[in-house]
Amino acid sequence: MRAEQLSIFLENKAGSIAEVTAILRDAGVNIRALSLADTTDFGVLRMIVDNVNKAEQALTT
Repeated sequence: MRAEQLSIFLENKAGSIAEVTAILRDAGVNIRALSLADTTDFGVLRMIVDNVNKAEQALTT
């Protein structure tokens, strides 16, 4: 099985993760796994999703 990881840079503020997950929910994309590495100013959200192409399209429009 092959898995692709999406990495998203986020500003470290309230609601950043909720915004990304809501976009994916509305696009019908399921998150299989996620991890977050954060600092004071920003974070990197790494996710494995069921449909990478659909997720990329939803997050870039």
